[in-house]
Amino acid sequence: MIEMSTSRLVYTAALLTVSGIAVVSLLYVMIPLTPYVISEFSATPTQAVWASSIFSMAFALGNLFFGTLSDRVPKKRLILAGLILLVICTLSVELVSTFTPFLLLRAAQGFLAASFPPVALAYVSDVIPPAQRPSVIAYLSCGFLLAGVVGQIFSAEVAASWGLKAVFAGLSLIYVILIVISLQLPKDRPNVERPAAGSGVFEVFRALVRIPALLVAYGAAITILMSFVAMFFGLNEFAVQQLHLSPERILWLRLISMTGVVCALFCGSWIRRFGPVRVLVAGFLTAAAGLAGEAALSGVNMALFIAATVVFVTGIAAAVPSIISRIGLLGSAGRGMALALYGFFVFVGASLGPILAAALMPFGFAALCGTLSVIMLAAAAVSAWSAKPSADKERLNAVNS
Repeated sequence: MIEMSTSRLVYTAALLTVSGIAVVSLLYVMIPLTPYVISEFSATPTQAVWASSIFSMAFALGNLFFGTLSDRVPKKRLILAGLILLVICTLSVELVSTFTPFLLLRAAQGFLAASFPPVALAYVSDVIPPAQRPSVIAYLSCGFLLAGVVGQIFSAEVAASWGLKAVFAGLSLIYVILIVISLQLPKDRPNVERPAAGSGVFEVFRALVRIPALLVAYGAAITILMSFVAMFFGLNEFAVQQLHLSPERILWLRLISMTGVVCALFCGSWIRRFGPVRVLVAGFLTAAAGLAGEAALSGVNMALFIAATVVFVTGIAAAVPSIISRIGLLGSAGRGMALALYGFFVFVGASLGPILAAALMPFGFAALCGTLSVIMLAAAAVSAWSAKPSADKERLNAVNS
C-alpha cells in the first residue's frame, strides 16, 4: 500500500505540474518565433515552419522510446537524466549561427523533451496513492494543456526584449532550477509491478495490442489534440481574415478560451466518482457541443462565440486526464509502454490538426468546427462502446497470457 503525507503529495504534484508546463512549452515556443528564425538564420517561411514540425516528429518518437524505457529504469532517475540532457541541448542553441544545426538541435530537443510526459505519468502511478492518483494526473494534464499558452507568451515576451536565443537560455535556467528541486522527489517503489525479467519490449507490446478497449482508446486519443490544434489553427485564420482582430486581441481570445482548462483540476474527483470512461465520454460530448456552438455562432454573436470556445476547451480538458487514467488501467502490466503509445498517438493527432484545418478552412470556419464536432461525437460513441462489461476481463486475459 502506498502512503504519502499531505505535504509530500502537494510538493510532488506541484513540481510535476510545473515541470510539465516548462518542458511541454518547448512544443509551442516557436509559434511566435517564426519571424525571428527567418531573420536570425536567413531562412524562408517554409523552412522556419520546420523548426516546429521536426520537434513534434521527434517528440512523438521520443514518447515511444522513453515510455518503454521507463518500465525498466527507475523513473525518477530517467526524469532527472532527461532534464539534464535537455539543458545541455537547449543551451547549445546559443552556439549555432546557421539554420541546419539549429534544426538538428530542435529535433534533439523534441526527442529529449519526450523524456518527461510519459515517464512522469508512469511515475505518478508508482508513487502516488490510488485515491489521489486521478487528481494528480488531472493536474499534470492541465499543465500540458496550459503549456500551449504559457510557451507562446513566454517566447513572445522574451524574444521581443532580448532576442531569439534568450528564449532558450531562459528555458535552460528554468530546467536547471527544476532539476535541483526534483532531487527531493520520492523514489520509485521497489515492489512496483514491472514486466518480468524475461519479458521483452515486443512481448509487452504484443500483450497491449491484444486489448481491444486499449486500441479504441488510442484511436480516440488521436482525435483529442487533432481537434484542439485544428480548431485553434483555424481560429487564428478566422480571427485575422474575418473578424479583423489585432494580434493582441487574438492573444486575449486564446487566453479566455483556455480558461476551460480549469475543468481539469476537478476531473480527479469526477474520475473517482464516475469512472474514467464516463468522464471521457462526457468530455468528448462537451467538446462536440462547444464546436457546434462555434460553427453556429461564428458570424452571429462574439460573446456567445467565445463562450462556445471555452466549452470546447473544457471538454478537451476533461478528456485528457480521463483517457490517461483509462489507458493506465487497461495497460497496467506495461504502463510505461501503454502511456508511451498514448503520447505517440496523441501527438500524431496534433500533427494532423494543421493539415485538417488547412483542408477545411477554404469552406469556412463553421465547416471546420462542424467536422470536428462530428469527429468528437464519433470518439464519444466508440469510447462508450468499448466500455462493455467484458473489457476488464479482456484486459486481464491479454496481459496474463
